[in-house]
Amino acid sequence: MTELQYPCLYLFIGIFGILSLMFGIYPLIKSIMLSFHDSATVFTNPRFIGMENYLEIFGDSYFWDSFQVTIFFTAVSVVLNLVAALCLAQLLSYKGVKRGALFFKLAVFIPFITPDVVGALVWKQFFNTNGALNQLLGIIGFAPVNWLNEAFTAVGALIFIELWKHVGLYTIIFLTNYQLIDTTMYEAAGMDGANAWQRYWYITLPALRPAFVLNAVYAFIQFMKTYSVSRLITFGGPNYATNFVSYYAYTKYERMDFGEATAIATVLFAFIIILTLVGMKMGDKGNED
Repeated sequence: MTELQYPCLYLFIGIFGILSLMFGIYPLIKSIMLSFHDSATVFTNPRFIGMENYLEIFGDSYFWDSFQVTIFFTAVSVVLNLVAALCLAQLLSYKGVKRGALFFKLAVFIPFITPDVVGALVWKQFFNTNGALNQLLGIIGFAPVNWLNEAFTAVGALIFIELWKHVGLYTIIFLTNYQLIDTTMYEAAGMDGANAWQRYWYITLPALRPAFVLNAVYAFIQFMKTYSVSRLITFGGPNYATNFVSYYAYTKYERMDFGEATAIATVLFAFIIILTLVGMKMGDKGNED
């Protein structure tokens, strides 16, 4: 790299740093500070009230219900996305799909770059009582289902939508890791008498560990902060079945409970950071072993 290129490098880093401070770090610090103030005074003369907002949400049964809903949704979504992505990556890595590999990769990845609002509204129409899914069920002789008006089916619909939305990214990450595996190890294992399952279990899966850790951490962060599908499709219902923590914080904000809303957001942020660090630490330890 020549001396002329260094100023450009510093310029780009500086711009990124300034934007991160303006739209990332500063709002985060401001939000945390706001969580220690009375909601009614935040726009006039902020009154410091210490931990009152936190004590209020910790004593709120709706907050704990939303936390449980979010944990369940995240656990199921992470497992389904990783399993589906692993299977898709395995299929796309076969030599037999080389001719259409680019098409299938694009087909899998395009939902990830589709705007959340567009995807959510399309799927909302699909799962509506008079939507395409119930029309298909009617054609084959089944009664219509209130997909978005029953707790079990509403949660299942959102899990499916988020799977459609995010599995493409995890698939590409797995697929990239697949391409880094030394194929000579499979040849050597075959010569030693290892069957296909043994080669997959003892060579492929250990080699995919970095992708597993990266995908698991990213998926955990992504699904813990799920908001758009709840806001655009179910509005936290039915009967609070999809009242995720992020959406519950938003409802607090709508009611002008800014202190409690930011307290909920801060608790969620701290929880995600702690579990992410634990997960990364466990992943690094596994790689060392």
